[in-house]
Amino acid sequence: MGKVRDRWAETAPHSLDSMAYMPYTQLGDQGVTLDLRYDYEAIRWMQQNVQGSPVIVEANCVEYHWCTRFTIYTGLPGVIGWNWHQRQQRAVTPSEWITDRVVQIGQFYLTSDPGETRAFLDRYDVEYIIVGELERAYYPGVGLDKFAALDGILWDKVYDNTETQIYKVK
Repeated sequence: MGKVRDRWAETAPHSLDSMAYMPYTQLGDQGVTLDLRYDYEAIRWMQQNVQGSPVIVEANCVEYHWCTRFTIYTGLPGVIGWNWHQRQQRAVTPSEWITDRVVQIGQFYLTSDPGETRAFLDRYDVEYIIVGELERAYYPGVGLDKFAALDGILWDKVYDNTETQIYKVK
């Protein structure tokens, strides 16, 4: 009975839908309060509009945080999943293969260099880029300005709500 009372949002519907809590929930991370309803809306859009198995890039952080939420809830492949899970499942390979990707995701969001940005997208065959409250919390700075600046050049914005944007790579 204790788990039933252990809820992020008391007003969230009781449901088997694993996403039903999101529109009712706020979460603190990196000193910022994230309103999960914006990611909820964007994830639903991806579930309804993205075909096939395109690779996406989104924030990556330590396990049991809000990171990799789009790969989790859409089933689409990401540049990397949970760091520790990936290292466990690929124990025969050097762990740097995993940790290097985590670092490169951070560099992708932080860089303002279009050439470095394009090289990352090509290296991992990325088709969709997520820029939400979480990416802004984990990767603040001028690197985020590239998403608006290079819209229509390296990618097209295909989804936009108050806090979450999705770009499709050209």
